[in-house]
Amino acid sequence: MEMFLLVLAVVLLLGVLIERASGTIGFPSLVGFVVAGWLLGPQMLHLLPGISEPVAEAVGVGALIIILFEGGLHTPLHRLHQVAVSSLLLATVGVLVSAAILGLLTWYLLDMAPLEAALVGVAVSSTDAAAVFALLGGTALRRRLVDVLEVESGTNDPMAVFLTLTLISWITTGTTIGAGQIGAAIGRFLLQMVVGAAVGVGLGYGASFLNQHIRLNTGGLYPVLALSCALLSYAVAQLVHGSGLLAVYVTAVTMGNRRMEHRHSILRFHEGLAWTMQILVFVVLGLFARPQQLLQIALPGLLLALAAVFLARPAAVFFSTVGQRFVLSERLFLSWAGLRGAVPIILALMSSTAGVPHADRVFDAVFFVVLLSTLLQGLTVAPLAHRLGLIEPQPTEELLELVRLTRESAIVLPVELTEGSPWAEKEMVDLPFPPNTLCYAIIREDGVVVPRGATQLHAGDHLLILTDRQQIERLRHLFRMDRVGGPAMLP
Repeated sequence: MEMFLLVLAVVLLLGVLIERASGTIGFPSLVGFVVAGWLLGPQMLHLLPGISEPVAEAVGVGALIIILFEGGLHTPLHRLHQVAVSSLLLATVGVLVSAAILGLLTWYLLDMAPLEAALVGVAVSSTDAAAVFALLGGTALRRRLVDVLEVESGTNDPMAVFLTLTLISWITTGTTIGAGQIGAAIGRFLLQMVVGAAVGVGLGYGASFLNQHIRLNTGGLYPVLALSCALLSYAVAQLVHGSGLLAVYVTAVTMGNRRMEHRHSILRFHEGLAWTMQILVFVVLGLFARPQQLLQIALPGLLLALAAVFLARPAAVFFSTVGQRFVLSERLFLSWAGLRGAVPIILALMSSTAGVPHADRVFDAVFFVVLLSTLLQGLTVAPLAHRLGLIEPQPTEELLELVRLTRESAIVLPVELTEGSPWAEKEMVDLPFPPNTLCYAIIREDGVVVPRGATQLHAGDHLLILTDRQQIERLRHLFRMDRVGGPAMLP
């Protein structure tokens, strides 16, 4: 147990340091995580044991659930409406266009069977918006592009998973492909999307209602409640033959756009959990890296990776955004920003666990294309955004420093007025607050009162007082007859 915890701590610490370095030098953290897994794994330092492909696939699916849920919580519905058509076309038509091009090239370059080549094409057509935003280092990319990339990455995973499972089924059962099989596949896809979306909306509203009315004893349980709803949405959708990944994303979007108790705690918890899962899944995938096999397909793999970057993704973007009022610079950036994440490699693992013939070649091809294309795009995506003029103006460094200092010194002090409070039945203007102090909200029963000078205070009111740390003792003295809580930093 001690060694397991030590290795886990080292893996997470390495992941944090790699991500920090990635933000500084523009190096894609995905590649760093995978290399860390390879170095720590049984092929090099033997610090991490080898694991089976089904276990790695399970870890990957669990990570996808957490990552998609976290992304959905941050997706405003009003902005989603503005980019829904563009994002959904990229997530469906775009995936098909990219998969068709890369599948044909894989069939030609690697001499695979057509359906096995199609597996490679489908797998490497799924994108990861989180990788793009991490490499932009907090710069303000044009809002419309951010929304398109976020929604596309949240909705193209279900498409890629469905196509992968369909191809695996056809390969393992020896199905002869015809119009009937293709029509049936389209029907299953539409059914999965409709059922997944319906489950997501239903559980999203149910989870939101529960969040608002359950009144838990401690705020720390609200993020756990949200996590349980994420897992529940995936499981329920899968059990009723819907898309579990789409259900997770829709559940998160529904919850995130409604009133949410302890919103800040829930968002921060899931942000940290998503990063933890992202680190773990890439390190786990790094355990399956096989440099010797990758070298054997170096030349065709290089050509395939270049085709993915310079041909397949641009074709998918330009075809899917026809008539969508994107300017050329935006289309070029969307073409270049199609970074791959963990999904392609997880999809390749699915072919191995399902017993697809020559699955090792499929896995090696996907692994090679993902690493090389991500390295090439990852090192250049931020400079390209600046070069194309797609970065919006940022606040000056002086203003950012002022905000940082304010957050370090400013606190919120909660105060509950008791029955014997000398301030009960007084007006807000009567409170002799010290300098740099303001009561910005009063929680009264189940409502919130925005205080004014003439607002009358009552016993049982909860005052939220914004002040700086130097005034804490003076406020404690001022409210010595009342219940004063501990100071909390601003979010």
